[in-house]
Amino acid sequence: MEINYTAEPTIAEFHAGDYFFRGIRGPIGSGKTIGCECEIVRRAAEQVVVKKVRKSRWAALRGTYPELKSTTIQSWLEWFGPFTRMVYGSPIMGFVNIPLKDGTTINLELVFISADNPKDIKKLKGLELTGGWANEAVEIPFPIISMLAGRVARHPAKRDGGYNWTGVIADTNSCDIGNWWYKLAEEEKPEGWKFYNQPAALLKTPDGYVPNLLAENIDNLVDGYNYYIRQLAGKPKEWVQVFIENQYGSSNPGNRVYGDYSTLNHTEREFDPALRHIIWTHDFNFTPLSSAILQQDEKGDIYCVDEIVLKSAIARQSATEFVERYKEANHCVITIYGDASGHVGQKHGHKSDYIIIEEILRKAGFQVRMKVPLSDPPIKDGQSSLRALIEDAVGKRRLLVNPKKCKYVNTGLSSLQFKEGSTFQEEDNEYQHITTALRYFSNVEYPVRGKMKIVSTGE
Repeated sequence: MEINYTAEPTIAEFHAGDYFFRGIRGPIGSGKTIGCECEIVRRAAEQVVVKKVRKSRWAALRGTYPELKSTTIQSWLEWFGPFTRMVYGSPIMGFVNIPLKDGTTINLELVFISADNPKDIKKLKGLELTGGWANEAVEIPFPIISMLAGRVARHPAKRDGGYNWTGVIADTNSCDIGNWWYKLAEEEKPEGWKFYNQPAALLKTPDGYVPNLLAENIDNLVDGYNYYIRQLAGKPKEWVQVFIENQYGSSNPGNRVYGDYSTLNHTEREFDPALRHIIWTHDFNFTPLSSAILQQDEKGDIYCVDEIVLKSAIARQSATEFVERYKEANHCVITIYGDASGHVGQKHGHKSDYIIIEEILRKAGFQVRMKVPLSDPPIKDGQSSLRALIEDAVGKRRLLVNPKKCKYVNTGLSSLQFKEGSTFQEEDNEYQHITTALRYFSNVEYPVRGKMKIVSTGE
């Protein structure tokens, strides 16, 4: 029996890599799982020959036991069933024997393990493996992935010829940016770990979703692009973003406050002193005291280039931090935005937070303008104005965030949820305050209900 398999472009690149860890992220139905299964067999066929046998042992992990049986094992058997003898014990084992044209035989052991709880780490202890495969890896806690990486490079033993390659492979749909996959793939990028991203299946345009001509595995789907188009009905935009557009977001996204925010709002742009203007917007919550630093270009696009997030701090400390970071840019005009609580104390002979900030900035040589409200706007209005900057009704994105410089902003916009049962109240967490600071700016400059009353100085 011959197995006819042609790798899609991204998966072919994945096959060609020799990294210790290789992960591939893509839309549903894009061929990731079979790509990993064929990678296991390909590596098994390249192992050291001892007495005409190529030995290897792999662990195949999936989040839950039902998913392990109904998806991971089922997919393996659809492709390699004739060569595989299954033993449904604890753990489930697969014994694979495939004769090769060179007269040698693949002797591959598969250990199928469900692992969606850190406690499942004990299932891996004692295993001696050639390789590990994490199927739908973002559903598996990172301590288990880490343990899996520690169990490879152990089989076959040196006395039995050793191995030609060892490591971990993984596949997944996209995920929330709080997931370990995002942190490693987009932020930490550890040496020896390589992450591959497939193209979106569909592209969002002002006229709706259209097929992406770069999408992979379309020819192997019975209905081609219609497989994806049919799934649009009744699905939240955020679900489509994760599972069809292959964008980071939330894989349980229906409750996100800013559901349209995605990597399409990302930019590598950093602070540009040549623009000669800085927007600094605040939320005067006690902890963490959060503010975002923005700039606007001649086209009207707004770039979030920095943030100041201080725990258990006061306005004076925030202003001091700002001056330290931007003392070489004191030729810039700073416009201050924020919430009404920054005025507290002003009517009773005390200096308000806004006055303290303005004094410190002016002393450092900055020109300062204030555009702050006398009273806070309705939360819904602020959310709506910020959403329109993230993506408006015709698909225009005007708010662009540097995720490396603005981790709190990026995490907050990507993951902030409504309180259960509410259509506007936001869950309290450390990232909520920075998004609140952003909407104080957006509601002044881009209000949804007409301009609000503000204290405006320095014009």
